[in-house]
Amino acid sequence: MTMLSGCKVFFPDRLFKIEEEKLAMADTIKTANEYVIRSGDLLAMGIFSNNGYELVDVLNPDNSTFSALQYVVKENGYVMLPMIDSIFVIGLTISEAERILEKKYSYYFVNPFVRLDVKNRNVYVFRGRQGAQVVTLDRENMNLIEVIGKAEGIPIGGKAYQVRVLRGNLNNPTVFDIDLSTIEGMSKANLIMEANDVVYIESRLTSADVLNQLTPLLSLISTLFLLTYSIVALSKL
Repeated sequence: MTMLSGCKVFFPDRLFKIEEEKLAMADTIKTANEYVIRSGDLLAMGIFSNNGYELVDVLNPDNSTFSALQYVVKENGYVMLPMIDSIFVIGLTISEAERILEKKYSYYFVNPFVRLDVKNRNVYVFRGRQGAQVVTLDRENMNLIEVIGKAEGIPIGGKAYQVRVLRGNLNNPTVFDIDLSTIEGMSKANLIMEANDVVYIESRLTSADVLNQLTPLLSLISTLFLLTYSIVALSKL
């Protein structure tokens, strides 16, 4: 079975194969830096007036929650915002952009407080044969365990000891192989996830996989046997 499991024919749906020597160690993963805004990002912005007692959303005065208004960062780096027109934001961290916007809006409001959130910071989780899910990083510093939890955990048949994380440019990503089957492996894997990370949980080979792949071959052998037997029988007549 070990020999068979290494054959490509039994893993036609396996993704992200890589030579072992090219894998990065899980304990070399650094904590992610603060997110940097890029083109195509979908920004949600709330502007609040702080009088020392409460926060009031001055763009949505009837709504005390974070503003639902969202704005797209264009390819040229600019985003169109109410009252101040367009502003260049690519390359800025969230906190840097918030400080710049607070200065811009101070022309209209006294001591404004700006809150920005990137709504399309996603991690893509492939759960072997159980499909894939897009997990939104809805807060800073979400780690791998939290992301897998939001994606419904390790699937039945999934290899908890072989969770692969692809990070960076997908043409030449850094790939980590992480063992979540042990406490030691999990402690090393408590990494902060970054936008556009790909998490792949490989599935183990099952008897059903072997049967599915062997059935066409056995059917062909059976057909050839019957054909040969028929030819031999006819030649004796």
